[in-house]
Amino acid sequence: MKEFSACVKPVFATLLLLCMPFVSHAVEAVETPLATSDPMSSIGRVALTLVAMIGFILLLAYGAKRLQNMTAAGRSSLAPKGQAIKTLATISLGLKEKVSLLQVGEQQLLVGITAHSIQTLLVLEEPINASDIDQQTPVFQAILNKALHK
Repeated sequence: MKEFSACVKPVFATLLLLCMPFVSHAVEAVETPLATSDPMSSIGRVALTLVAMIGFILLLAYGAKRLQNMTAAGRSSLAPKGQAIKTLATISLGLKEKVSLLQVGEQQLLVGITAHSIQTLLVLEEPINASDIDQQTPVFQAILNKALHK
């Protein structure tokens, strides 16, 4: 929770500082008659406001991504080294059904996952090598992964 509040407080402070000119400008606009305003200046203000809002949305997305990475790093450091759970492969069988190969310590499990339950299908006596699993990935998925990791 401390990490969340440490990230959120600067965002709210920045948002408040960004909104102050718009609020003061709105108060001035109420006091001045509309007939004396220049149409080009209002277009400029609209464009500036649009750019500021897009920048604010991008800033929030960046902050959310950073916060997600911090929480994922914190969770992985809490897991004991000998009891880590890894997903080696997953195959989708339908919209809500899939089969996953999990590595739990030295043991490999084949589990079926549905929207309502997870069941152990098979406990493998001989573990499958990671190189064998990589060779079974579909061609399109392998090409997409290679393009994304360049």
